[in-house]
Amino acid sequence: MSVDRNAIKAKAKAIREQYGVTERPVRLSEIARKEGIEILYFIPNEKTNEIFGLLDKKKKTIFLNADEPAARQSFTLAHELGHYFLHHKSNEYDVYRRDSLYAEGKPEKEQEADYFAAELLMPEELIQRFKSRYDLDDNNISSLSKLFGVSPGAMRYRLKDLSRGRNTQ
Repeated sequence: MSVDRNAIKAKAKAIREQYGVTERPVRLSEIARKEGIEILYFIPNEKTNEIFGLLDKKKKTIFLNADEPAARQSFTLAHELGHYFLHHKSNEYDVYRRDSLYAEGKPEKEQEADYFAAELLMPEELIQRFKSRYDLDDNNISSLSKLFGVSPGAMRYRLKDLSRGRNTQ
């Protein structure tokens, strides 16, 4: 089974529309709050220092690693919201760990949550608008990542993904 990118893109767009997201950065904490999801930060220890975040669906709580940079926390929060909005069952996904950041062969539900997060935080139309407004291109990763409140790695991966999509159309 493969990731249905069109359905995930449509879901992320519907969430942006539902919550009036027309600009960046996306106010993820407001979306979570309006969904009744609590966001708690944890101080990592030996057992949890490799964990970015996790969703406890029963408690409607997302836990985020307090030691991670804000841009990393943002993507993790969007990823966990992806599990929530895509209605993934708790047994279909795992804890988001450092070692799985860009891993090939990442489980399908993790790929779906990553794609949802990218679509929610960095929709193509908004990227194009800001590239045009500020005369930027795909080489201006640092500037774009700052504009969107994401890490340079997340922006690089997103631009590469969008570039691949444009080449196949």
